[in-house]
Amino acid sequence: MIATPTPVVLTQAMIEALPQVPLGDHGGVTRRVLWRDVDSEAGVLDLAAGHSLGAHTHRANHHHFWMLSGHAAVLDELLGPGSYVHIPHGIAHDIDATGTEGCSVFYLYLRQAD
Repeated sequence: MIATPTPVVLTQAMIEALPQVPLGDHGGVTRRVLWRDVDSEAGVLDLAAGHSLGAHTHRANHHHFWMLSGHAAVLDELLGPGSYVHIPHGIAHDIDATGTEGCSVFYLYLRQAD
């Protein structure tokens, strides 16, 4: 039997109330998960001023994000609010706010279709 998908509707207040969880051992980097399934995830990632994720790749997931506030360097480009990035799986990248006031991004990790 296939489970029926459950819609998710979150108000701004509900999102702000979600726990900000540290991302691995990256100091100054937290996330609030908005939705997750077995292969994919949506959330808000916050990088404090002077911090970065460090270069990394995703084996199977595409990484999409939209800069909500602040600034960060991604793929040698300084991005600000309203910027969008799509990084296919296997491409090394970073979100680097070491030289900025920090940033918040809405992100999607979406599994590549087989």
